[in-house]
Amino acid sequence: MPKPPKTKPKTYPKIQPKKIKPKVQPKPVSITTSKFYWISLTTIIVIAVLGYGFLTGVAMQKIVLIMLTLFSVIALAWYIRVKPSTMPTKLRATYMFVGAAVVGFSIWAVTVVVLGATGLGMQVSNLLGDQLFIITSQVIFFVAGAFIGEWVGLNRTSISSFFGKLRK
Repeated sequence: MPKPPKTKPKTYPKIQPKKIKPKVQPKPVSITTSKFYWISLTTIIVIAVLGYGFLTGVAMQKIVLIMLTLFSVIALAWYIRVKPSTMPTKLRATYMFVGAAVVGFSIWAVTVVVLGATGLGMQVSNLLGDQLFIITSQVIFFVAGAFIGEWVGLNRTSISSFFGKLRK
């Protein structure tokens, strides 16, 4: 009897699982990154503060000081939210906090001492009121200190090299 021909078993191609490419997720849309939001916020605050001031008969100097305070806080929030930074977030926050707490408070304290020593402090407090002047000026100087802290953080290498040259 003849031998049956040798047949190779059929091999089926292995089915490879499809590689799933991760879909590129679009960045979530945030209202706080649009110019319209910041312009609208500022406009609404101006209208609200002016309306409140005129309806209650608050002096124009107080209205202006309140608006300057609110504008400085809005400017800081806009800067943090919209302007990208090359520093890591924690480091940026640290520089801004130290700038606000140390530099901003120091500038405010020097300003208050100078106003008190020159006698201008009484005029300012009579015009605006002690509490309003103290609180609003502190906020403004803290925000200015935060901006200074951010600037120091961004330029820390050139600042340290400058002070290194002074030591030599």
